[in-house]
Amino acid sequence: MLPLTDTPQQPHAKRPGRTLVASHSFSFARREWIEASAPLSEQFRVVAVDAPGHGEAREIPGYTMAEMAAAFAATINELGLTDYVLVGHSMTGKVMQILASRAGAELGLKHPPAKLVLITPTPLGQEVGGEDLPRDLFESRRDHADAEKFVLDRTAVPLTPEVFDRTCEDYARMNRKAWDAWLNKGIYEDWTERAAPIDVETLLIVADSDPVWGLEMQNKLTVPHLSNVTIASVDSGHQVPLEAPQALSDLITDFAAS
Repeated sequence: MLPLTDTPQQPHAKRPGRTLVASHSFSFARREWIEASAPLSEQFRVVAVDAPGHGEAREIPGYTMAEMAAAFAATINELGLTDYVLVGHSMTGKVMQILASRAGAELGLKHPPAKLVLITPTPLGQEVGGEDLPRDLFESRRDHADAEKFVLDRTAVPLTPEVFDRTCEDYARMNRKAWDAWLNKGIYEDWTERAAPIDVETLLIVADSDPVWGLEMQNKLTVPHLSNVTIASVDSGHQVPLEAPQALSDLITDFAAS
């Protein structure tokens, strides 16, 4: 089982809610869900999971899309979930699309998700930007200065010092092999033939101030592979769970509770 934080539904909730299985963007960790988990737990059980090579899963191997998706599938199976919503952000948005597709069962997922939430996701096919996107990242020393630059480049809303420092810490402790695997292979893996179209009802959340993974890119590369999708936007940069946790919580709650 992958490392996770299990936030139970608050006891004063009016009725039992679904479980949300949420994960994080490339080079960060499940701790990016700390702020959003509080309002979400008003209605849901929130299970935030570290992807292999990230956070407390730093030493867990398996960085291809199939290996990561299978690791998430095994975790969901071990939790015994049958009525749940997959929530993927950026890199894990690609992983969650694979799990929500017909490929999920092939990778060991026993029960498909009831719904799917994608937050500024990486496309199911090849990453936008081609070889230009990772060029600068290959040169990263992955020290504190690079961590600060990485976070600042992906946020439009100022983070509190506590959240900023925590996010830089998560960046710096990512496994270097996982970092290289994503930049060398993960962003180029094309799952469209194996997984598309994805029929699970989907909420696609885009960020108004995301210069790379914004609405134009999502309409071009993500939306065509989703059969039943609703698009919503939020005033944020790429790191939506950190920048706009309440707005994100409201969008997910309205969608997942219906």
